[in-house]
Amino acid sequence: MELYTNVLESIISDIENSTAQVIEKKPVNQTFELWHDPVLYNNLSGNIGAVFVRALLNKLNVNEHHVFRWRLDNKYRQYQILNHYFPGCVAKTIGLSELLAENDGHKKIRELCENGFFVKSTLGHRTGQAGSFDRTAELDDIIKLHQGKGDQEKENQPEQWILQERLDLNEEFRVHTFGNDLIYGLTFIMAGQDSSKSSAAEIFVQKILTTLPATILQGTLIGWDVGITHANEYYIIEANFTGFHPEFYAGFQTSGYFGDTDYGPAICAWLNNYFRNKYQISIDTVEQNFRSTSPFFEEFLYYKSIFNDEYISILQNKTKGICAFAIIYLGTGANPFLAKLIEYFLQEDFAKEYFLITSEETVQAIADQFSGDQLILIIDEHKLFLPEEYPLIRQLSYQERKKICCDKLLTKIEEKYYFIL
Repeated sequence: MELYTNVLESIISDIENSTAQVIEKKPVNQTFELWHDPVLYNNLSGNIGAVFVRALLNKLNVNEHHVFRWRLDNKYRQYQILNHYFPGCVAKTIGLSELLAENDGHKKIRELCENGFFVKSTLGHRTGQAGSFDRTAELDDIIKLHQGKGDQEKENQPEQWILQERLDLNEEFRVHTFGNDLIYGLTFIMAGQDSSKSSAAEIFVQKILTTLPATILQGTLIGWDVGITHANEYYIIEANFTGFHPEFYAGFQTSGYFGDTDYGPAICAWLNNYFRNKYQISIDTVEQNFRSTSPFFEEFLYYKSIFNDEYISILQNKTKGICAFAIIYLGTGANPFLAKLIEYFLQEDFAKEYFLITSEETVQAIADQFSGDQLILIIDEHKLFLPEEYPLIRQLSYQERKKICCDKLLTKIEEKYYFIL
């Protein structure tokens, strides 16, 4: 036990005596073009979303190796350090090597497994989604492999297996942060049904951020998996660190949400908006040949063109219990990207209600697309006007129709806190 205590003390001392990365806001707004830069693809262990993230971090001079100096890709190392700074924020975890080094270690391990603990690898990839995190059935083989290693090998390697207390979870969320900032608009429900608890999960992560040293946080993009039990207790399941992972799927990795098939382009555009707002650096264009390689880029550019800083403040107010109404003008038909964006906003609990204004010809199609969602209200634009007014409205350009229809709706619903898309 003393060996493991000394190792942790040495790591904490190194963290607290090391120099933090300095991430500076650009003096003026700077934009750049995304292109098929070989630097971005060198040792890339991820999808197109990882390319976006790596490009932005490179422009901020983030050292993608920095945080892995302490092997924070390792779940046991995470547990030790997070529990040191915020005791009890992670489910109780014990290193397998630590137990096997004790008298009757085998017996203690089996007793723990019989009383609510399970065996888990300290290195993994998407094990939660695949349901492959519980490795208790392989315990005998794992112990044999451990015993086959020499003492020096055991000492020099971070723990490979842990026993962790099984939590009775009701919901699980992925919350994204950069440095000391919670990135509003990038919190997703991973398991469970009650997405309204997302704000509470965010507040929990923010409390943890206040306890962690700058050496870990500065320049570090993290996807936190937060579990909420049936007893309404909050725990960090694991922290997914962006950067150059040194061992498992070695190479640059980031949160898988940035490359999500459905919402990845919107999520990348939202992250781009965050960095533009916070650090005055952002992707402005995508090189034409590169753009033609994937529809991902066209979607990204569409969302980038409509996101603005207003939406960040809207989501910040949501954590204070102030929810906005969304007014979205679809016109003669839903742009498929815009329709997908509405689904993304619904997942995020972005607004209290959504007023979708569309033409009389497309009302039924839009109603069918969003049927069953009680937060969606479909507005037939011709019903906003007198019969003699509407023929004149139809002759206006898209932008003119959008403005006059949205203004007309606002006079009818009398909502004071809203945003228009």
